Parts: sequence; structure tokens; C-alpha cells
Amino acid sequence: MFRLFAGFTAKESRQEVIVTNKMISSVMKKKLAVVSLGLIICASILIVLKVQAQQQAQQQTPTPQTTPTPNLKSVRGIENASALDRFFKSLSGVKRRIEPVRIMHFGDSHTAADILTAQIRNQFQRDFGDGGAGYMVPGNPMKSTPRRGVISGATSGWSVDGLGSHAEPNGIYGLAGMSLATTEANQSAWLETACNHFEVYYLRQPGGGTIDILLDGQSVLEQPISLASDAPLPDYYTFDTPADRLHRVEVRTVASGKTRIMGIVTEHIAPGVSYDVLGINGARAKRLISWNDTAFVDNIVQRKPDLIIVAYGTNEVTDDDWTVESYERMFAGILRRFRRAAPQASIIVYGPPDRGDVALAGAKMPAMIEAQRRAAFEVGAAFWSSYGAMGG
Repeated sequence: MFRLFAGFTAKESRQEVIVTNKMISSVMKKKLAVVSLGLIICASILIVLKVQAQQQAQQQTPTPQTTPTPNLKSVRGIENASALDRFFKSLSGVKRRIEPVRIMHFGDSHTAADILTAQIRNQFQRDFGDGGAGYMVPGNPMKSTPRRGVISGATSGWSVDGLGSHAEPNGIYGLAGMSLATTEANQSAWLETACNHFEVYYLRQPGGGTIDILLDGQSVLEQPISLASDAPLPDYYTFDTPADRLHRVEVRTVASGKTRIMGIVTEHIAPGVSYDVLGINGARAKRLISWNDTAFVDNIVQRKPDLIIVAYGTNEVTDDDWTVESYERMFAGILRRFRRAAPQASIIVYGPPDRGDVALAGAKMPAMIEAQRRAAFEVGAAFWSSYGAMGG
């Protein structure tokens, strides 16, 4: 019906692909329509709650706080819905903004496929304005899951770090958990989409190379950027153009040396919503723990999200190395990292869907969901159960 998984070279990734494709063929053909409907309902719920938040904002000015106090009230399936108040306040004021309301959606293949996420994104952008494509890794590293509405490419001299067996010792991959790396000159990576605001996320490091940044074939720099530094650290180059139309933004290596491109942001300088799709096929939540904390937090601070969606659980549910208590501790730690990096943002945990390919998954899924629910409430995040929306 559709293909969510492809393009992996590592043995472990291939095994995960085979298992998950069996799940799709045996179960998801029957339940995809239900999941899609559930997501449409979820997006509709968000819009309904947005109206409620607007009404509340007119009545009173909320007191800022670092961690929302959970009241555990469920509103149309969203538990602890008051944790989304900050996000709805941002939406209610979207027309007064000159930058988008930003949503970051972290997850596994259900996120990476940009099928169900595209439905949510399209509804937000239809109702609140198109804020642009948001953050992406150029070159389409997961060949089976291109970002919809964006043309992306790269020359052959890049490697993709963060996927399969390609690990980076310093753990600096960028927001998507993957990055493009090369040591060669005359290598390029690019995106083509409609926008007029751009941000390039790259790494400075010992032995760093030199890059140029081009817009529609013309350099936007007075001189190339040297990526050399005494220690690895993320850095950014931001620029705008008056013409809000289809553009090609390109990063090109000028000289040999270590070059790592973590991502490119493309947005409209206008009211609207941008929606970052940050999924990796086969990912487990604990994968985020292996990412360099300092660099990851710095990237999130740069991105300034208004809502963070965290969607894991499908792949790790059959693992034998977790209990409800241990998973809750691990997952709460991840949510606290997001809270620390973006205290202004609302957080919602998107609980994993049904999985019927193996009996063990079905037996353990309720415990996985309970662990995520507890972690969400502990950190002051909202929780939505896609498993419950599918009927259990």
C-alpha cells in the first residue's frame, strides 16, 4: 500500500525493516485508514483546543512557569491537555508574528515516512498559514522517505552519519539524528522549496574544511566560512532574501577538510506554521541519549520550537531490557532534556500505535504506553494514545 522502510545497509536495520514491513502487510493494511482518521481527529482536537485557549487568553493572563503542573484532565483524548496552553497561545497570536509557530516532531518510521505527519502539517498550515518547510537534512538520507513538497539532492562524496553503522564518536548529528559528512572539496548538498528565510546548521571542528553557501547559484557570503576550531561545536549561518518564492539553497565545500552539515531551515518570514519531521526508521527513544547533549540542546535553542511532539515505542516494545519503571525513568530524562532546551515550548507524547505482527508486542504494548504516560505527567507534558484511538 505504501513503503515506509528502505535504503538501509546495516544488517540490524535490514532486519528491522523486514519485521516492520511484515507488520504493515499483515496489520496496517487493515488499520491505516483508522490511524489516518485518528490523526485527523487529533489535529482537529488541537484546533478545537486552540479556540479554547484563545478564549482563556482573553479572560486572563497565564503565569509563566518552567514546568506546567499536570492536572491530568483529558480533553477529547488528550491527557493533561493544559500542558499545551503555551502552544495554543502561540497559535492564537500567529497573525501578529513575523516568524512561524514551530512544531518539531521526533519519532521512528511512522514519523520519517511523512505520510501521517503530512496530514497534520497540512491541516495546521491550511488553518494558520504556511510557515515553510522547516528543518531538513539535505540530500534525502533515507531514500525511501523524501520530504513532501521539497526537492533535495547531494553529490556522491558525502556520507550519512547517524544511520546504520555510521556513528560519529562525538555524537553530534543535529536535530534529525543524522548529518552529511565529507572531507572532499567540490561537494554540494541542496534543497529546493518556496521560502525567503534560511538557516544552515553545521559543525566547527579541528581539521575543519571550508564551505560556501549559495542561493539560486550565487554565493550569499562575502568570503567562504572556515569550519576549523579547537573543539567540535555547532554553528549557524542565517540569511534572508526579499523574494518569497521557489529557491535553491546549496552548501558547497570549497577546500578539503572535515565538513559536517547537520541541516538546513527554510521558512517564510510571515505568519504561519512550520513542521519539522525528525524521524529515523527503526529508531528507539533511547537513541536520543547517544546524541551529544550540549550540541543537541544548542540546536533546539536555535530552532525555538513552540511545540515538541515525541513519538517512539513501536520498535522497542519487544525488547527484553526494560520494565515500566526503567522505561519511565529513561523517557522522562529525554523529556526533561527537551524541557531544558525549550522551556517556552509545550510537549506532547504521541503514544505508539497498535502492533499485531507478533504476540509479544501486543502483550507488552499497554505497559509501554503506561510508562510513557507516567513520564509525560512527571515532566508536565500532554499525552495522546494512538493505540487507544485505534481501539486497542
